[in-house]
Amino acid sequence: MRIVDAANHDRADAGGIKVGGHQASSASMVGIMTSLWFDLLGREDKVAVKPHASPVYHAIKYLTGEIDRSWLPRLRAFGGLQAYPSRTKDPDVADFSTGSVGHGAVAPLFAAATRRYLQGRFELGTAG
Repeated sequence: MRIVDAANHDRADAGGIKVGGHQASSASMVGIMTSLWFDLLGREDKVAVKPHASPVYHAIKYLTGEIDRSWLPRLRAFGGLQAYPSRTKDPDVADFSTGSVGHGAVAPLFAAATRRYLQGRFELGTAG
């Protein structure tokens, strides 16, 4: 929640404009995402993060050492962390970009179907 608060209140270049942040939507995912990243996920697992939960995703990536702390106050700033996990715009590369309407749900389904198809026809090693 502090990441969103910083985006709305602490940024000097914001000129008093609030950028939003979906705090309730992020808060609803904290327990689930914490359990996933710190207890359940393996190297081969891929996750599509709920679009409005990007502050939680970025905080986890900071805690796992994948991004520097300096990125955290730059949520929704030009060149900063994205409001939706992005494979091309964020320094912590997401498994799936989820900002485009519908892609967050459809892309992982097609990726899973493709993986199952390939596993059924070829000898595949562990993803990594």
